[in-house]
Amino acid sequence: MTNSSGSLRRLAGRVIPIVFYVLIAIFAWVYLSKINWDGLKDLSPNWWWIAASAVAAIVLRYWYASIWMFLMRRLGAHTKGHHSELYAVYAKSWLGRYLPGGVTWIVGKIYFASKLGLSKTKLGISSFLEGALQIIALMISATLILAFDPLVQDFGSQWVVLLVAASIVGLISVYPPLFNRLTAFMYLKVRKEKLDAASLPSTATIAYGVGAFLVSSLLNGLAFYFLVLAVAPEIGLGKIFYVIGCASLANALSMLAVFAPAGLGVREGVQLAMLSVIINPGLAVVVTILDRLLSIAMDTVFWGSAITQNRLRPDSTLRNENNL
Repeated sequence: MTNSSGSLRRLAGRVIPIVFYVLIAIFAWVYLSKINWDGLKDLSPNWWWIAASAVAAIVLRYWYASIWMFLMRRLGAHTKGHHSELYAVYAKSWLGRYLPGGVTWIVGKIYFASKLGLSKTKLGISSFLEGALQIIALMISATLILAFDPLVQDFGSQWVVLLVAASIVGLISVYPPLFNRLTAFMYLKVRKEKLDAASLPSTATIAYGVGAFLVSSLLNGLAFYFLVLAVAPEIGLGKIFYVIGCASLANALSMLAVFAPAGLGVREGVQLAMLSVIINPGLAVVVTILDRLLSIAMDTVFWGSAITQNRLRPDSTLRNENNL
C-alpha cells in the first residue's frame, strides 16, 4: 500500500507540472491569437522607454518574492540557504495567475516550497498575507495619489469615496487582532487543531509588509509610466502621479477579479478608461495591449532567470526536481 501511494505521488509530481505549463500555454495562445496585430504594425514606440519599463518590471517581480520570504521569516520559517530555490518557487507560482481562480498562485507556493521542508502552515499564512497586503497597498497607493488629482473628478466624486472606503476596509481586514482571530478560526475548522500563535503575524510584520508593498506599487507604477511614455511622450512629467495611480488601481482591481486569469480584461478596462482622459483613446488601447504583452514576456523572463539561477547551484535541493 505504501509503495502504491508513493508511486502515485511520484506520478502526480510529474503530471501536475506538465498540466500546469500546458494550461498556461493555452492561455497565452488564446490571448495572443485575439490581438489585432495589424493595429500595431505602424506603431513606432520609443524602445528605450520600453526597455526601462521591462527592467522595472523584472526588479518588481524579484521584490515581490523578497517580500514573501521576509514574511515567512517573520513567521518563524527557516529560509536561510534556500533563497535561490524560493525565487524559483515564486517565479513558477507567479505564472499560476494565468489560470482562472487565482488560487494557483498561493497553492503553488505552498506545494513547491514545502518540498524544502518548510512548514505548510507558515507557507499558507505568509502566502495569503502576501496577496492581501499587495492588494491593500495598491489600493492605498491609488487612494493617496488619485484622491487629490483633479482629473479623477471627471469620473465623479463618488469614486474618491469608494477608493478611501476600500483602503480603510482593507486595513481593517489585516488589523492583527482581527486577522489573526479569523485565521486561527479557519485553521481550526479545516485542520481540526489549534494554530500556534508563533505562526501568526505581529503588528510590526504587517506594517513592514504594507510599507514594502507601497514601494512595489511605486515601482509598478513607474514601469507603466515608462510604457505610456514610449507611445505618448507628450504626457511628460506632469501626469506621472496620475499614471502611477492608474496602474495601482488597475492592478488592485485585477487581483480582486479572481474569475479573470491574471486579471485579463479588468486591468485593461481600468487602464483604458483612465488613460483616455490624458491621451488619445486609440493610443490608450495600444498601451493596454503593450502592457499585457510586456507583462507576459517579463513573467516568462522572471521564470526563466529564477529557474536557471537555481539549477546552476550545485547544492540546490530542487535542482533536479521535475516540478521546477
